[in-house]
Amino acid sequence: MSSYLRRSAFSVVVFACVACASHADLQPGVGITAPAPPALPRSVTAGEQKIIAASNDFSFRLFRQLARSQADSNVFASPFGASMALGLAMNGTAGTTTDQMRSVLSLGGVSDSEVNESYRSLVTLLTGFDPMADFRAGNALWYRNDFAVHQDFIDAGARSYDAQVGALDFANSAAVQTINASMSTATTGRIPTMLDRVDASQTMLLLNAIYFRGTFRDRFDPLHTTAQPFYGQAGEQVTKMMYRVGPMSYFASHELEAVALPFGSGAFAMTIVLPRAGKGLEATIALLQTSGWTQFSSQLRDVGMNLFLPRFRILWDRTLKDDLVAFGMREAFLPGAADFTRMSTRGRELSLGVVKQKTLIDINEDGTVAAATAPLAPSTFGFVPLVMRVERPFIVVIHERVSGTIVFMGKVVRM
Repeated sequence: MSSYLRRSAFSVVVFACVACASHADLQPGVGITAPAPPALPRSVTAGEQKIIAASNDFSFRLFRQLARSQADSNVFASPFGASMALGLAMNGTAGTTTDQMRSVLSLGGVSDSEVNESYRSLVTLLTGFDPMADFRAGNALWYRNDFAVHQDFIDAGARSYDAQVGALDFANSAAVQTINASMSTATTGRIPTMLDRVDASQTMLLLNAIYFRGTFRDRFDPLHTTAQPFYGQAGEQVTKMMYRVGPMSYFASHELEAVALPFGSGAFAMTIVLPRAGKGLEATIALLQTSGWTQFSSQLRDVGMNLFLPRFRILWDRTLKDDLVAFGMREAFLPGAADFTRMSTRGRELSLGVVKQKTLIDINEDGTVAAATAPLAPSTFGFVPLVMRVERPFIVVIHERVSGTIVFMGKVVRM
């Protein structure tokens, strides 16, 4: 095997950022029923339904894998962003390499054209759906300036994934500045530095940015936030616990309880899943498969309740190669075995180098200042005193409620 063959690889760098400020203009009151999410401007196509189902299945499997491998740490991933970037990369693969990627991404039976077209149209749909929530997805494809890439591959990236495509001298430090600037722009500067350096031996970088910012439809008043304990992997920690009372979409079983907190006009929501006292987080995560998620999310009911939720902020960074290999996506990472001949005439010399994800979530109540002058007591509005106190490890899912698209999944085990 030549030295070039050993060194040649391209990287898929998957970047996702979400900043969620929990302020809004609506105040809960007696007898208010939480409004339903708005209707989509059009029906979800058959191809989009396939992509949503595949992406959600991949989300649950990847989240379980990450939760096992990082049992004592917080996790916050965007499997949707990862699947989109890998779907773009799949346009350059052939043979067993394609088959393994399709299997891992749950895309068996979905044609290349359906994958490309459905990702494009789904992102367009979600981007403009809720004017009160900022959702964006951006892709970039940078290749080394002395490397020949098939024009069909570049065109697929630009047309179906709206990817910024260009050639860079990876040996020049200016390449890192260009790449970081493009991702900083895509995420409105939330994380200005994605990469510290680019390996001159790399041939291509595929980058994906998922950005979401939403204000909670019903606010947490900062005046009601107090210092309270959180019992997690680090033992008892004092944290800032936010408080809300009012109608919320809630589900409870012997294993868990969950509450969905809509953003903006209600299209996007953050669902908090809390294991019952005495139930382990691992067992609850195991329940979060497509069927389990569909079952309990369809049974959410609007009830009057008191919710205590900690402020939390997670900056998460992980290389996903080992996780994808564990799923069966092996060949793409093996020099000499990987088949990227639909990307380049030298596609047999290429292999995947890095699959990396960097995410940020920031949940707090900054923004609107309430007019109240003293903290509210539970059940002030006369509701049945149902209390959900999120004071131990929990799961967070950010999703679009009408199409069912899961955008982010994570777990919080320490403050």
